[in-house]
Amino acid sequence: SAAMEFCRRLSAATGEPFTLPTEAQWEYACRAGTDTPMNYGAADVDFGKLANLADVSLKVDMFPRWKLPSGAVHNWRPRVVTVDDKHRVTASVGSYAPNAWGLHDMHGNAAEWTLSSYVPYPYNDRNAPTATGRKVVRGGSWYDRPDRARSAPRTAYPPHQGPFPVGA
Repeated sequence: SAAMEFCRRLSAATGEPFTLPTEAQWEYACRAGTDTPMNYGAADVDFGKLANLADVSLKVDMFPRWKLPSGAVHNWRPRVVTVDDKHRVTASVGSYAPNAWGLHDMHGNAAEWTLSSYVPYPYNDRNAPTATGRKVVRGGSWYDRPDRARSAPRTAYPPHQGPFPVGA
């Protein structure tokens, strides 16, 4: 994947070992000692200063060719219309408050790749560097509502794919 290639190049350039976190390592870092759905509390709190998630900005017509004849915008995109996080798509890293361990953007902005392969329970050998198949992506993105960006949900993408809400 492009993310693992970045880690290889960073390791070569610095002489230090870099890799993607496993799925378990990512969740541990995201939670930062909490046991709540989000590292900042419940999933239904006003996340405007805490995370870049699907908010009122998605009501803006991102796809003008899909306008209704009346000029109205399709209202099908899931979002939290009572929150405004001030960004329509990705924001600069560090635009929102960090978690208790100082890590930014663990919920939302761009979802993060992990080293783990997407396999059903039990997770035998899912972290083997030679494992093939879909990889686990965590954290949700600017396009996800909080329930999809909690500390626990996992999504799978082929490692060669460049899904638009996932960081490279």
